[in-house]
Amino acid sequence: MLPRSPAPAPVSERAAYPPISAVVGSSHYRALSDDALKDEDNAAWVLVLPPDVKQAWIDRIRWIRIVDRLAENERIEPHERRFSRFMEDWRRLRARGVIDPSCPFAGELAAIRALWMQGGSGPDRSAGQDEMARRALAAWDAYLHALADYHAPSLLVRTMKDHDTMLMRLSGHIFQLVPFLTKEHWDAAGEFGRLDQFFNNLRDMQEDADRGICYLPEEELARHGVTRAQVISGRCVDTLGYRALMSSWLDEVMPALYARAAPFIEAQDLHPSLQMMKTWSLRRYARITRVFRALGFDYRRFPARYWAEVRRDLAERRQLLRAQPV
Repeated sequence: MLPRSPAPAPVSERAAYPPISAVVGSSHYRALSDDALKDEDNAAWVLVLPPDVKQAWIDRIRWIRIVDRLAENERIEPHERRFSRFMEDWRRLRARGVIDPSCPFAGELAAIRALWMQGGSGPDRSAGQDEMARRALAAWDAYLHALADYHAPSLLVRTMKDHDTMLMRLSGHIFQLVPFLTKEHWDAAGEFGRLDQFFNNLRDMQEDADRGICYLPEEELARHGVTRAQVISGRCVDTLGYRALMSSWLDEVMPALYARAAPFIEAQDLHPSLQMMKTWSLRRYARITRVFRALGFDYRRFPARYWAEVRRDLAERRQLLRAQPV
């Protein structure tokens, strides 16, 4: 049985405010969960940006969401080989600069080539822009390989070092793909992405458990006398060991990640859209932390409480966003 996922917003609400999830394909392809409400929670702010700035963000979010959905789809419909076929087309583009026009993602691949690959360099492009394009291309490659690794059904995170690497390989690289990022903030953006993935994993603990996945490192589970099987089944929630583990997770691991991300959090010279993304994200992290603590770290009850708050919050934010000039 597929895991429970957040229900979409009511039709009347969707009609009143165009969701970003409809633009970036949050529900395309059969995947492990519907990501529509997650994408609203993460990026509804994008829709109020000026048109050219908004399009730059939507393009990247769409590319990221597509490959993530394809990787999940391959786990539940392996015979379709959608992610594998995308990777074959991507490797052909990287090796020979060629896009098969019959490829389902020919348009997306052409846009990526134009933005980040050498063939997209133009007379008005500076050396600095070329360097950032090369960096973004390397981050995209790294993210694709991370998707292949971390969507494996036998995934086991053994150590804190492995966990830290996972956070960077997933969202760390994603945050280095965002538009309007400069060389000066490249590393800091990666650290902010690492923090973002920490909160994604915390938010999705029950969803991941439903899929037989536990991202908590084995060494930390063992240190607190908790087993991976207990986390997946939910039997750990009432144990002293689990509560001690999650206390250290929020009181020690989380502040350390915030400290590493401080250069990005405290940066005042970011592009306005990056400042908006940062503010929205920090607000989301605070909500996740508050709800998780309020429930005594009970991730089984977290989805119902959290997503109800998100829907209320999004409804309120829509009213505010409507009042802002575009």
